[in-house]
Amino acid sequence: VTDVTDGWKKEELKFGDCGSLISAKNHIYPIKVLMCSNSLDFTGAPLHQYEIAVKLAALGVIKPIAFCVSDGPLRQAYEQQGIEVIIHDNPLEHIYQRDAYDEAIRSFSQEIKSYQVDAIYANTLENFFVVDAAHQLGIPTVWNVHESEPWQTYFNRFGAEIAARALECFRFPYKVIFVADATRDRYLPLNSHHNFTVIHNGLDLSRLDNSDNSELARNSLGVDASDVVFLVLGTVCERKGQQDLVKALSLLSEKWHDRIRCFIVGDRPSIYSNQLADLVGELPEKLQKRVTVVPETPETGKYYQAADIFVCTSRIESFPRVILEAMACDLPIITTPVFGIREQVKPGINGLFYTPDRPEELAAALNTLLEDGSLRDLLADNAKYVLESLNTFAEMTQGYGQIFREAYFTNKK
Repeated sequence: VTDVTDGWKKEELKFGDCGSLISAKNHIYPIKVLMCSNSLDFTGAPLHQYEIAVKLAALGVIKPIAFCVSDGPLRQAYEQQGIEVIIHDNPLEHIYQRDAYDEAIRSFSQEIKSYQVDAIYANTLENFFVVDAAHQLGIPTVWNVHESEPWQTYFNRFGAEIAARALECFRFPYKVIFVADATRDRYLPLNSHHNFTVIHNGLDLSRLDNSDNSELARNSLGVDASDVVFLVLGTVCERKGQQDLVKALSLLSEKWHDRIRCFIVGDRPSIYSNQLADLVGELPEKLQKRVTVVPETPETGKYYQAADIFVCTSRIESFPRVILEAMACDLPIITTPVFGIREQVKPGINGLFYTPDRPEELAAALNTLLEDGSLRDLLADNAKYVLESLNTFAEMTQGYGQIFREAYFTNKK
């Protein structure tokens, strides 16, 4: 592909098994893409989709339409960028039998057809039904998988017949894009049509507040200059394992109880959240006052700026955005080494690892960085170099743009 300085233009594309030359000169960009999100919250996968849509639209590669079965605050962000948003009832609501599923997909596919799109992007495993509908219509699809849960059981809640069909959907897309090698490897038994690929997430650094507002951020959060601030950021839920951090705090030496601050950002009502609150309530009174659980918020910048150490307690991840953001903010990282996190964090260079559900290991890692300021500074200094070694935002969006074009032109052959 001939690359040009202002993005993709009307050049000639060469790809495919036979190496056939497909001319794009008579096609007027952009390609109209229905981009189907799993939610419109300010969380990892939806933000990933949003940033790709905005960037490729700005380059003239695609004309995105955002689609979701639930509304959320990200809708306004799309609309502010001039991107149409469609909110649609979930066609699989209360459907568990294959005959009812097939009828729902037939009906849903006709609605999709009315949008007259050139290609469809399905974000996360939750949108397998979109892949199925696109297959019935003959519309090329790109399926972006962020989950690392076992594929053998992921769709079981739909019942055996629909779960089997969901797994069959892996055959249909032009490409199934994983965001980490480790996640792709877990799903390889489903790669019967050799359509799997990996594009590691890249972080749009222009969206981050790069100003040095650490003192201002700490003041706004009531953090003293001498406090060491721990930050864990992400939806409070069992998969992300924030209870590990609270349990680890109880194991720290008492001398640190009035010298640390801990922010757990991303709370939403759940049984797990209630359990987390109970654990905080069981901490020594002095330590309880040093822990703040913050509801989900798009205003995460001040927490990164106020932090000294970033903690990731997840059990299952692919290539989490929060790790990239922590590196962009020059934070040393303590994390579980699950799936794609091993592809992001280099132990002893920009972070330390601990085993999930082993709060004693997490406490030991926290204690190491509390006691050894020089190590903490070293890991922080190395963060930017590790981030520079990973996929950039430009490389990531170019990869998606190329696949959208290939999918469109291959379908026209």
